Amino acid sequence: MGKIIASRLRDRMIVTEQGHQIGNLYDIVVDENSGKMTALIVEPANDTIKNILVTDKEGMCLVPFNAVHALKDFVVIDAKRLPRKTQKVGMFAKQE
Repeated sequence: MGKIIASRLRDRMIVTEQGHQIGNLYDIVVDENSGKMTALIVEPANDTIKNILVTDKEGMCLVPFNAVHALKDFVVIDAKRLPRKTQKVGMFAKQE
């Protein structure tokens, strides 16, 4: 991937490789120590997405950065890498 300014990513549509809309980019998570982007915080497109995918306290979906395939006019992600509420995976584990 080439270089892109983070502020230009805000509100970009997040879609799967199949074209299904997940939501709009709200913010990013960066590791303080490494400076690497670790996740996208996404405002879900609808309640179905919100109920399936792992969310934070505000109801935003957490998309690991390793799910990102492309950052262009919209962000393309691999749906298989999206953490679901039925899984418990590292920082994306469901918080009870």
